[in-house]
Amino acid sequence: MTPSYQLPDLLSLCQAFELRTNPFCRPATLASESWLLSLKTAELNDLLTPTECDCLHSAKFGLLAALCIPGCGQPQLTFFTNFIGVLSIADGRIKAAQAKNNSGWLSDVEETDDGVMILEKHELFRYLLPELKRLIARAATTWTTRFSHAVHSYHSSQLQLLSSHIHDVIPDLETYLPLRSDLSGLHLLLDLVELTENFNLPPIDEVPYQKLTRLKRLTIDIICCSLDVVAFNNDQVQGNHHNLITVLMTHKNLSLQGAVNLAGSMIKEMFDSFVEIEKALLGLPRSSQTIKSRRSTLHFPLSWFSSSRSTTPDPSVVPHLDEDSDLAHLGDISSCVRTLKDYIVGTINWAYETELYFGKKGEEIRTFGWVFLNSATDSQE
Repeated sequence: MTPSYQLPDLLSLCQAFELRTNPFCRPATLASESWLLSLKTAELNDLLTPTECDCLHSAKFGLLAALCIPGCGQPQLTFFTNFIGVLSIADGRIKAAQAKNNSGWLSDVEETDDGVMILEKHELFRYLLPELKRLIARAATTWTTRFSHAVHSYHSSQLQLLSSHIHDVIPDLETYLPLRSDLSGLHLLLDLVELTENFNLPPIDEVPYQKLTRLKRLTIDIICCSLDVVAFNNDQVQGNHHNLITVLMTHKNLSLQGAVNLAGSMIKEMFDSFVEIEKALLGLPRSSQTIKSRRSTLHFPLSWFSSSRSTTPDPSVVPHLDEDSDLAHLGDISSCVRTLKDYIVGTINWAYETELYFGKKGEEIRTFGWVFLNSATDSQE
């Protein structure tokens, strides 16, 4: 009998977050796929491998961008779809790399390099630079400094992952979580979304900004841990030990189902922390949001051709003002929190729509939660 395990009910954890869709999903998807397939190396060979080309459409990166960034225009959505596609392909390549010379980095990164200079040294990200440079030209110094730090961390985490693979090291939980956060590239993406939205945020030395930073970290941790849970079946076949489930099984001496259950509890605690910090930041009544643990009522697949978009204000991010509120920043803080929630609920729903994790069984697994372990033979079919 094929071994199986049951996923935690991730969809129910985010059911209080409104799921919205960008109306430009289809044109942005088509434009991005065309762009990625057209990329050539200096030798005029296709930049993407045949396998990467074959998986591009079924990965549905355009849907991911549309769910996570529902309010931007078509040019911006196309750029973010390109960025997400490059980020995902780069992630696949570094996990398969066996040596530094096929890590994707074309030359060594210096400590003095800024974010753009570092990305220019990557075999994939360098193709994003024309649009990226136009986007960050208007950025404040504080933003560019933060973005450069995030890119440095992304580069370092990729090399650390490569070293762990070469030496067959499975990091402990305390090492793994921040490493996984940097590896995800979500710090880069969320910084870029913040820039395109032109948020007017409070100074970095004030409490509201510090709470926003904490919410951003929780957002990334929730997404990374959730994606690790859904990606475990593929990772165990490919021999990728950098997965939360593998880390918990190894260092907590747990069974597969025990590790999955613990991961689910960790993710729920992250959700609870997110909601509590949001309430404190926006002054929401503590009874206004309750995360309920039950199977999601979403029983139909999302249409990645959807042109609908919710325009109903999200009641969970309407602040309760008091006389000490800073009205210059309050509206943008609320919008920033909503952006983080969009990314969480969008990514978790996309995980069941893309064929990267469950193939064509996403709807079945969404409904019942059971996953049957694949073998190496299954992954090749």
